[in-house]
Amino acid sequence: MQLKDRVKIKIESIAFGGEGVGRIDNFVVFVPFSAIGDELEIEIIQMKKNFLRGRLLKIIKPSQFRVKPLCRYYEKCGGCCYQHLKYEHQLKIKQKQIEEAFWKIGKIVSPPVLEPIAAPKIYHYRGKAQYHAQKTANGWQIGFLDISGGKLVNVEHCEIMEETINEKLMLLRNNNQLLDVDDEQLTIWSDFFTDQENKKGSIVRMVKGKNFLVPRDGFFQTNLYLTDQLVDEVCRFVAMDEINTVVDAYCGSGLFSVFLSPLAKNVLGIEVNEKSVRCARINTKNSGLQNVKFICGDARDVLRKKLLPSNKGISLIILDPPRSGCEKAVLKAIADLKPLKIIYVSCNPATQARDVKYLNESGYDLRSLLPVDMFPQTEHIEVVGLMERILK
Repeated sequence: MQLKDRVKIKIESIAFGGEGVGRIDNFVVFVPFSAIGDELEIEIIQMKKNFLRGRLLKIIKPSQFRVKPLCRYYEKCGGCCYQHLKYEHQLKIKQKQIEEAFWKIGKIVSPPVLEPIAAPKIYHYRGKAQYHAQKTANGWQIGFLDISGGKLVNVEHCEIMEETINEKLMLLRNNNQLLDVDDEQLTIWSDFFTDQENKKGSIVRMVKGKNFLVPRDGFFQTNLYLTDQLVDEVCRFVAMDEINTVVDAYCGSGLFSVFLSPLAKNVLGIEVNEKSVRCARINTKNSGLQNVKFICGDARDVLRKKLLPSNKGISLIILDPPRSGCEKAVLKAIADLKPLKIIYVSCNPATQARDVKYLNESGYDLRSLLPVDMFPQTEHIEVVGLMERILK
């Protein structure tokens, strides 16, 4: 086998990240934009010790799971990888990938993965876009990196963005004076009415009838049509006979803190971003809540140095970290605090499985994993994990 060889292959599965997997001469071969059951002609474009990577040249026999992609940039833009698959099949793939991650990385023999919650809208669902921008002699190039990650695909219309984002992008293209770019990054929120020149501006998101103020450069759940249900599922997992203190680590603008307030005596949010903490305090005040407090600081430092008002009676810790997951110091501090329950919300099953393994070895039992498909057409999936302390 050599580079640029053309070979035939049948796709057997889909790997985490979205590439199809087949075998040639005992080599595992990864083929982007393929589907289980596809019979393909491919060109070998990469050779490693343990695997090969191929480029799809021709579909000899298509999979039963194939559909026509909606996006004109599909297979060039690196933002989506599942538009060529039926949505029901996307969910099954993601469910299996979660099971494999918790088996291989988390070392859990039979991961308790529940049926995924499907998105009510599989296109035009994102409420926030983060574009790359380049100034050229012919004007601005705005879009996403290509599948190689090295070039910019100039995107005029994105099919997973809510339509007001596409409208705002067109406005920016037509009026360069409105273009506000920091470090070649451009963030656009749906229905964003704050002055484009006001870098300190905030936006408003509505969840379950409540308005949440969010920093323009802050984090908030991007799916406009599934965040309500995500909150409902987290609150359902929280249900206990008596809840003393809930610690909402990585609390952002206070989304979970606000909705957990009626279920607990005390809620304490921890967030490192000062602007997010200011918004969280405003959101709590606007909701008329008296039992929610926030600490501005790194979760590692707050938990490890035991800066909480009281280390006794912590019933629950909510974790919603970045894709990189939790630092080991955070996990160790949590294990030392010994909450009765841990709810771990993650958009990266691989780092979530790694962290759950640590917590499992520290005396916690993984009770359930609920996939919530916040990111249709992409390889990403939100997972709500519930762990309970093993009482001796």
